[in-house]
Amino acid sequence: MASAWEERLKRQQAVLKEGRGHLIVIASYGTGGPEPTDAPYVIEGQTATMSEEFVRKHAYDLGVQNVVYGRRALEWLAAAGDDSLPGLYIDWGTGATASLFSGRDANFQEGTSYSTDTVVKRWDDIDKLRFDPENRWVKYELEFWRGVASAYAEGIALLPKLYRSPLDLANDLRGNRIFEDMVLEPEQVERLIERCTDMIIDADRFFHAQVPVIRQAPSGIWGVAVPGREMPGVNGDPVDLISAEMGERFNHPYIERLIQYGGGMYFHHHTLGASRFESVSRIRGLTVQQYTADPKCTRVYDVLDERWVAASHRATIDLWQNLFEAPDVDAALDIMSRGRFIVHVNAEKLQDVQAMVKRIRRAEERACSPV
Repeated sequence: MASAWEERLKRQQAVLKEGRGHLIVIASYGTGGPEPTDAPYVIEGQTATMSEEFVRKHAYDLGVQNVVYGRRALEWLAAAGDDSLPGLYIDWGTGATASLFSGRDANFQEGTSYSTDTVVKRWDDIDKLRFDPENRWVKYELEFWRGVASAYAEGIALLPKLYRSPLDLANDLRGNRIFEDMVLEPEQVERLIERCTDMIIDADRFFHAQVPVIRQAPSGIWGVAVPGREMPGVNGDPVDLISAEMGERFNHPYIERLIQYGGGMYFHHHTLGASRFESVSRIRGLTVQQYTADPKCTRVYDVLDERWVAASHRATIDLWQNLFEAPDVDAALDIMSRGRFIVHVNAEKLQDVQAMVKRIRRAEERACSPV
C-alpha cells in the first residue's frame, strides 16, 4: 500500500508528466511548516544569519536541520489534504549561487547574498570560465548534502540547487551591461550564455554523482515534485526584463538544452513578466512555469483567461498567489480546471484550508466528469 506522500507524488505526476487531471494543490496554514533554506538558523543554541564563515562552519549542520524541518512538514502538510511534498535545496542567495561557478566572495545581506564584482570584463574572459569541483563553495555544498544524507527521510523532494538560468548567470558574470550587449554584440552574449549552460550541466552532473540521496529522492522544489531527477529548477528572472523576442533568442534555447540534459524543468520568474506567459510556455519540454507575485504588478487572478489555459496545457503554471485572494474564487477555479495549474491555498486556520481544498477537489471532479 502506497504511503501518503507517495499518493501525493502520484497525483502530481498525473498532471505534470502524464497530462491527466488539471489542478495540483499546495496548502499552508498558521505558522507551521518547514523553514526556508535562506532563513536564520539555530545552531548550537544560537541564532545566526548567513555568512560565508557561518556556511563554512555549519554547512553539514544546515543539511541535518533542513531534513528535520522536512520531516516536520510531512506531518504538518498531511493534515491539509493537499498534494504537496516538502522540498529541500540550497539557496544561500544569488551571489553564493554565482560563486559556485566564479569562486568569488559573496556579499551576504539579510535573506540573500550578492556578487561583489563582474568576471567577464572582456569577451576573452569567457574562455576562462569552467565549473571547478575544487571551488570552496562546491565544498560547502557537498558538506550540506552530507548532512542531508545522514538524516534523510523518505518523502522529502530534493533539488541540488535552484540554479540561476544560463541567462541569469551570464547577467551576473557580465553585469547589467549584458542588456546593451544583446543589441551591440549578440553573438558574444550567446557565446557567454552557452558557456554558462555548460557549467550548470557540469555542476548538476557532479552533485548527482557525488550525492546518491539526490538520485534516489523525488525531484522538486516549493511543494512540487516528480519521481526521479526529471525536474531541475532555475531562476529565470531576466525574461521579465527583456522583450519576448529577446527571451526567445537569449533564454529559451539554453533552457531547452538543460531540459534535454535533465528531462524537465521548473522555471521560476515573476509577475513583472506576466505578459511572458505564452512565450515561456513554448519552451520545449518545460514542466512548470512558476510565477512569484511582485508588488504593484499584474495579479494573475485578475487576468486569467483562455490564453492562460492554452499556455498551461503546454507547461503547467504554478501561481504563487493565494486562492483566497482571487476576486471570484469560483470563477478562477472554473478557468483553471480547464487547464493545468498549481493552486496555492494559505490561511491561518487549518479548517479553512481543508474547506478550500475540498472546494478545489469538487471543481476538479466537475472538470474531469464527462459532459
